[in-house]
Amino acid sequence: MDQLDILKSKWQSQKSDYPSYTAEQLTLLLAKKSSSIVKWIFYIGIGEFVLLTLFNIFYMDGENVQPFVSALGEPLYYGSYAFSYAVVLFFIYRFWMNYKSISADQPARKLMKNILKTRRTMKWYIWYNLIFIMIFGIVGAVMILFNSPEFSEVINSAEFQEHKVRFMAGYITVMVLFFAIFCALIYGVYSLIYGILLKRLKRNYEELKKMEV
Repeated sequence: MDQLDILKSKWQSQKSDYPSYTAEQLTLLLAKKSSSIVKWIFYIGIGEFVLLTLFNIFYMDGENVQPFVSALGEPLYYGSYAFSYAVVLFFIYRFWMNYKSISADQPARKLMKNILKTRRTMKWYIWYNLIFIMIFGIVGAVMILFNSPEFSEVINSAEFQEHKVRFMAGYITVMVLFFAIFCALIYGVYSLIYGILLKRLKRNYEELKKMEV
């Protein structure tokens, strides 16, 4: 039983051997706990951004990415990275603003509203990452197939043409299944990391809702 459970049980019982706790004291504790949770979400978002940047610096150098750049084209390849960085920075900014919006001295109803806003932002962030990986992964895989020098000779051969439709249908199906499984694994990681924090935020929201009734 954590501090909130102990304080809540004492507030509900109000027995003579315990000091009297007010709803304002419980709201203050919930605000502090919620602020701490949102701060951790912000830190994890920063950590993801740093890891992505380090990955690009140490692995995605000129020689490693040149086949992908040639197959996808520089506008799509570098444009997708610029877009991804911009969106991640936007969500980090939103996490920070959510953290700043949760204050211990605000009314319970406003605190509830800010907790819901934080949970929505977090869910949008998770779904953005999954959708981006799915769409860009499938599009990139198809473009690499047709534009990569390693595959172009086979695809443009006369023998391949009569099996082109069947091959493309199978290839796209495999790619969809591959990225669907990959996204499911990513979702599992997000559920493990962010799911715990979101459940705690939901719990705080439910506690505030009970106090409002």
